[in-house]
Amino acid sequence: MTPPLHNNFFYRLEKSAVITFIGVILLFSCAVVVTLIAPSLVDPSWTLPASSYQVQMYEVVDPNIYISGSQSGGADLQFAYHLKNNESLLSFEETEFSRIVAPPDLEKYITHQGERPLKLTSRLLMLRKPIKGVQTSFNAYEMAEALRQKLQEDWEEKNPQWKEQGLTKFDYAISELYALDAQEGFAVAPPDVILENWISSDFVFVDTKLQDKELPPGVVYISNPKEYRIARFSNGNTLEWKYDPNGEIISSIEALKSHPLGFRSRAELISLGEKVFAAEGCWYCHTDQTRTLVQDVVANGSESYPAPPSSANEYIYQKITFPGTRRIGPDLSRVGVKRPSRDWHKAHFWSPKTASEGSIMPAFQHFFDYDPRGTAHSPTGVPNLSFEAIFQYLMTKGTRITPPTEAWWLGKDPLNTMDIIEGRKEI
Repeated sequence: MTPPLHNNFFYRLEKSAVITFIGVILLFSCAVVVTLIAPSLVDPSWTLPASSYQVQMYEVVDPNIYISGSQSGGADLQFAYHLKNNESLLSFEETEFSRIVAPPDLEKYITHQGERPLKLTSRLLMLRKPIKGVQTSFNAYEMAEALRQKLQEDWEEKNPQWKEQGLTKFDYAISELYALDAQEGFAVAPPDVILENWISSDFVFVDTKLQDKELPPGVVYISNPKEYRIARFSNGNTLEWKYDPNGEIISSIEALKSHPLGFRSRAELISLGEKVFAAEGCWYCHTDQTRTLVQDVVANGSESYPAPPSSANEYIYQKITFPGTRRIGPDLSRVGVKRPSRDWHKAHFWSPKTASEGSIMPAFQHFFDYDPRGTAHSPTGVPNLSFEAIFQYLMTKGTRITPPTEAWWLGKDPLNTMDIIEGRKEI
């Protein structure tokens, strides 16, 4: 007797294959629909930048600030801004004990002491020490000396008893403003820059194309840039270099990045640091999210100035995000504010138990190179590329949510953190 067709093995196999095929098609169709429709239903604030400051730091500053180890062991870092004509915003501002001299056509770019609004320009200008003996129609050295003498005479007139009071006559710092005959240049940047100069009001543009564009609510600018120059020298059989204000001009970005200078942009280091963080498994023990819990916002801030809870838009410039779930070690989402010291991180990666009592974190001494010449003058080895990368990556944590003038750790808190953690405001 022939068995019924529905009991046949091959019949049942064919039926299951059809069902599986239909199921795959349905799943694929659902995935396509979700991919196309879901983004339009997502709260746009999740994918928009946290602030204009965040945008400018990631898109303007990071690609144009360059970092390298200096000569003889590389223990000290050198920082340089890459400035571009009609792209970089610059200010030239006098202070109580510093003045600027300039030829008549450049005088309009100077914000004199006590003057407002702050003048910003995208014209490629620099400051330098006035050079004696340069014969031009504008003698910066003579003008600077005359100004210094007048300033000191005015100071003595205001302090007639300065000798009796044991005061020291202040030697005013006077710089010359000059125009670069180039489309790009390099300026000295302050060490370990985490927060850049930011202004949101009381400023004016002078000779810049930016004034014709729709402006963001505030701009990052570089204050009083001085040209970055180097001097080369031999150390045994090794060609080395150091910063020298009277040295040779760096001609191009290629020259800045070439051997032996070896500068790399902060954007490159941050990207590499993200990969190092992943490869080293830092996310096994550290989260990267401040939750909407009192213990989180206080631990990452303080009782007076609680840290804002993490929101999706903080991570939009990362290729990998590490929100994490386990906190064997402390959360790192605000470590750029809590631990901004490069020296602290050097000591911590070299010997965590020494820097943080009771820590079970392993040492990361492969982030350092041995210095056989003993030129580093440091209890640790010489920080290598891995250290510099992960340090720059960590310094982005918590520092770019709001502009420095609205910083939550200063009590400004435009995000209304207390309203968020008490349920009166959503993120």
